[in-house]
Amino acid sequence: MYRYEFKVMKKNGLHVRVVATLIAKLQSIVQTHDKLKTIMLEYREQKVPITHFINIVSLKIKQGESIYIHLDEPLLPKDQTEIAKVLQNDGNNRIEQEADRLLMESSLTFDVILQHIPSGILLVNKENRITYVNREASRLLEMPENALINNKANEVVPHSRLDVILRTGKIEIAKRQKLRNKTVMTNRAPIIFEREIIGAIALFQDISHVVALSKELHEVKQLQKRLELVLRSVNDLIGLTDESGKFIFLNPAFIRLIEEEKVSNNVIGIIGMDIWKKIKEKHTPHAQILTFNKDNAYILRINPTIVDRKFIGTVFTLSPIDDMKFLLEQLHTEKERTLYLEKELSKHQIFDKAFNRLIGESATFKETLSLANKVAKTDATVLITGESGTGKELVAKAIHEASKRNGKPFIRVNCAAIPPQLIESELFGHEKGAFTGALNTRKGKFELANHGTIFLDEIGDLNIDLQAKILRVIQERELERVGGYETIPLDVRIIAATHQNLEEMVERGAFREDLYYRLNVVPIHLPPLRRRKSDIPLLVDYFRMLFNERLGKNINKYENGFIEILMNYSWPGNIRELQNIMERLITLVDGDTLLIENLPNYIKKPLIASGHFGQSQNTLDELLTEQPLRTMAEYERLIYEHAARLYPSFNQIAKALGVTHKTAAAKIRKYQLEGFLGKKYQGSDNKSQTI
Repeated sequence: MYRYEFKVMKKNGLHVRVVATLIAKLQSIVQTHDKLKTIMLEYREQKVPITHFINIVSLKIKQGESIYIHLDEPLLPKDQTEIAKVLQNDGNNRIEQEADRLLMESSLTFDVILQHIPSGILLVNKENRITYVNREASRLLEMPENALINNKANEVVPHSRLDVILRTGKIEIAKRQKLRNKTVMTNRAPIIFEREIIGAIALFQDISHVVALSKELHEVKQLQKRLELVLRSVNDLIGLTDESGKFIFLNPAFIRLIEEEKVSNNVIGIIGMDIWKKIKEKHTPHAQILTFNKDNAYILRINPTIVDRKFIGTVFTLSPIDDMKFLLEQLHTEKERTLYLEKELSKHQIFDKAFNRLIGESATFKETLSLANKVAKTDATVLITGESGTGKELVAKAIHEASKRNGKPFIRVNCAAIPPQLIESELFGHEKGAFTGALNTRKGKFELANHGTIFLDEIGDLNIDLQAKILRVIQERELERVGGYETIPLDVRIIAATHQNLEEMVERGAFREDLYYRLNVVPIHLPPLRRRKSDIPLLVDYFRMLFNERLGKNINKYENGFIEILMNYSWPGNIRELQNIMERLITLVDGDTLLIENLPNYIKKPLIASGHFGQSQNTLDELLTEQPLRTMAEYERLIYEHAARLYPSFNQIAKALGVTHKTAAAKIRKYQLEGFLGKKYQGSDNKSQTI
């Protein structure tokens, strides 16, 4: 590429006539149009093809300024002289100068108009090369002007069709097309000079917003039709009012009511002016029970319609009370049936085999195991609460064995059994010489549990200072041994347990609140044995077989009433107490039967005194004639147990006993009778208690 500098000496600069003369001169030098198209004019680092007449004029090159001509081939000296002459001052011919000025102004005015017109304009020459685009065209095509100029239209503009216009000479009006991400309306026409097509023009206007509005209008019409269909199909009576309270729409059900009851066609005539004013002024919804002349009772609801903070009317609905009552009863029935089926399903729920050692079939215990089984699959921190002897450690170990950490260490720490002065070293380890007697470096429980699980039993007994250090280990997942400076990273799952009420301890300031929330990610509460008495026969059998094997005994029977006495004892020591009692009995008893007389007096005394051991599921007639009398609560429990066997839901029990649904549900739960629900209703009078 060859670059030649020329100075513009014309008084009016590089105006229209001079540009035309320059193009003609270059045409005569290079002789072919193909070569002419490759010539570029450079001005202030802007390059424009020499054939783009309007673009060159738009540069507004003044007298005395330099331009550069770029050619593929060198210019002969005489050609350079000829070009320089075209750009020399043309003397004082005022008429020519004034004509040039007018042409220049006209050309620039034309360019300004084209650049600011709100439609895109694109011009091509007879070879379909783009010679001009305005700003709007550049915006719609999402391409800068210099990326469009001198390119073939069909290569940079999708479906431009200007090549068709050049070939046919036919005008195309109002053709819709997709242009990049927009929809445009396009007009196309040939440019004809002396009966020859020398180019073509495309005029296109963005109509994307019009298309969007048309689509939205269509969707609104569809929605309106569907809404009208819904309003006409429902059983509720629906009306729409204007701001004065006059009905502007009524569905067929409402129209029938107005005709039958001769109801006012204005909402004020139905609810009164005072209520209407409150709805209109305060924009508050209103509801009440409404009864008409023919004893038709409805639940009335009125909701104000607000648009741009302005009250424009209301939505007025009437729902038949009988329908509502029926639906509520159906809902209650279905909820109770769902609850019953969920409980039955939970009895057959398959847990991880790690939970097999946990004995119990009661609903409360199954719910606890279900939660433990779920959380075992995660690394979430668990807080197990429950009275002493409920099996917190067994549950913690089952969670560990059912987790992905199974096979890694399970480290138990009894926080209540370790002296306060030793517990920090016990938990975090110590370095050699950290204190008197620290003869060797020793790993702590946390470090020993790395990649496994640490079980912090009775965590409520930790002092406040040590709680802060435990919190840091949980948060940072790292520790430092006592007397050491090395930070040891940890990957430990934490399971904590306590028989204390940590929430109350937090309120008293005896336990850190932040540590409590860190531990209480997944709380699991183990119910006391007195809350799951239906599990006692299973536990007794389990311990009988366990200690038979350990002690070489063959006890396989119980005296009539033996299990009943155990079920009526409160078991303050929970499963641990039951285990100790069974071990003592099997150790001391001769023969193959466990007798009531073998039981400690504090367990058998309450029922022996009342003479009730040995009885099993008395009929109501027998209970009314027995001596001595039982307490009212005992009779009430038996009545509800009897009803629970006959009916599968609280609602049906309530109807049979003449009490409310709420009372029936509360009593069944109070006496832990959920496991009896529907036993006879299902076709089998299962005597085993499974709660």
